[in-house]
This record gives sequence, structure tokens and C-alpha cells, in this order.
Amino acid sequence: MGVVVEADEKGRILIPAEIRRRAGTRRFAVTVVGEHIELHAVLSARSVKGKYKDIIKGEWEELEEKAEELVTKQRR
Repeated sequence: MGVVVEADEKGRILIPAEIRRRAGTRRFAVTVVGEHIELHAVLSARSVKGKYKDIIKGEWEELEEKAEELVTKQRR
């Protein structure tokens, strides 16, 4: 079993730093599967900037939004 966390009065859940570091991101796609909630790491477009610098064109914010949409579609 993993780490047990608790939602605050506004429904926010803190993801421990060690888990965020292992995931390599601070952004997650949230999916409800049956009675379970799944978090899927959404990598920042900036994290792959150097590797794909000749391929990736456009604004980073737009690319990150597209990445989130893609992850969300894949998890459905």
C-alpha cells in the first residue's frame, strides 16, 4: 500500500514531495475508474524541450494543454 493522504476542507490533497519527484512532474491527470481515483503524471513540455527542439514548434502553454488533452483521452 502507498502513502495515506487526507483531503483538506477545500477538497485538496497534498501529494508528498517524494512521489512528485519520482513522477518527475507537479501536474497530474485525474481519472475516476469505478470506485478508484487514479493520478497520471503529465510531463511538462519544457522537460523535453532540448530532446525535441527541432521537432516541437509553438507556445509551451499550448503544447502543455495538448499534452493534458492527450493524456485525458488515453485514460478514458
